[in-house]
Amino acid sequence: MNKQEIMDHLLKRDRLYFSKLYSQHEKMLKNAAIKLTGSEINAENLLFITFKKLWDSPHSFEAANDQSISTYLMKQVVYNHLYARRLAKAR
Repeated sequence: MNKQEIMDHLLKRDRLYFSKLYSQHEKMLKNAAIKLTGSEINAENLLFITFKKLWDSPHSFEAANDQSISTYLMKQVVYNHLYARRLAKAR
């Protein structure tokens, strides 16, 4: 699917499509998140945060320069991990 087709599904709040999107990318993203966090539980939390952001703010994908949803999601996993680490250090 191209970016516009993905956006159409996201903006329509298509839960079935979103579920398929999650299933399609879960393994790749979780493996990367485990490498970043060193923990399966933290990796799952990171995936939750990433997909929740996409669900809550689909325009964040639309505004991104990424044409590929997988690239966008991977960048979000890394960004969310680094953001969480920065918050933890600030405490």
